Amino acid sequence: MNDRNPRIRQAFGIPILAFHKVDPRWEWGVTRVTPHRFASVVRYLADNGYRTIPLARAVDPEYELPEKPVILTFDDAYDSIYEHAFPVLQEAGFTATVFVITDYVGDLNTWDVNLGWLRFPHLGWDRIRELADAGFEFGSHTHRHPDLTRIPPERVRDELVVSKAVLEDRLAVPVQFVSYPFGRYNREVIRITRESGYLNACAFWSRVYGDEEQFVFERNAYYLFDRVWNLRAKLGDNLLTRIETMKLKVINFCSHGTSLVKPSG
Repeated sequence: MNDRNPRIRQAFGIPILAFHKVDPRWEWGVTRVTPHRFASVVRYLADNGYRTIPLARAVDPEYELPEKPVILTFDDAYDSIYEHAFPVLQEAGFTATVFVITDYVGDLNTWDVNLGWLRFPHLGWDRIRELADAGFEFGSHTHRHPDLTRIPPERVRDELVVSKAVLEDRLAVPVQFVSYPFGRYNREVIRITRESGYLNACAFWSRVYGDEEQFVFERNAYYLFDRVWNLRAKLGDNLLTRIETMKLKVINFCSHGTSLVKPSG
């Protein structure tokens, strides 16, 4: 962390939780959580004094943070966010940051490996705009969800620039953040991300290369088998938190199978 940068200093240490699908349908895989489980997460946060903030507030040094801030993020922008997460978040007065794969808006997740012959729809533009009007923040999850470390630099730039432009055109707001597909990035990806106009990126753990300031925000993903004690560990900084981090690294490593089977998104 660069202590001279008040923007980074403000954001550093705020817990960021990552979700994917909030869906009652069973599938092979662990990134789904049931609507009931998601509601229990939101209820725990609200009952224990947490308040959600968007990433843009977290990096604004003039914004006064709530006593217990938390950032909720959704990768892939599945339609189940609107169907199952949005009503629960609204009831609690919470919002979230949603990362969109722009070439799949309104379509099925054919970019993903099909486990169990079940496909999941992504949010369409009407629902994305409705969520934006309700205070949800939107960021890029690239244009077609490739592993950015496995494609040429010019394709990385295209993935980042096109998705940002599409979102800004559709929503008429600046798009400042990107979530790297599969949580994978390297020094070259960071360089191109900066040049493409992003303020920061999100992954599942952060690396600082050399003297660079912290650019990638670390998140803790919430999975199908997680319970309240897992949530407490993801929100804190203790031995259990480090165990959760190790678990996340193992799960994230296994997710690379998709990028190998479908490397181009």
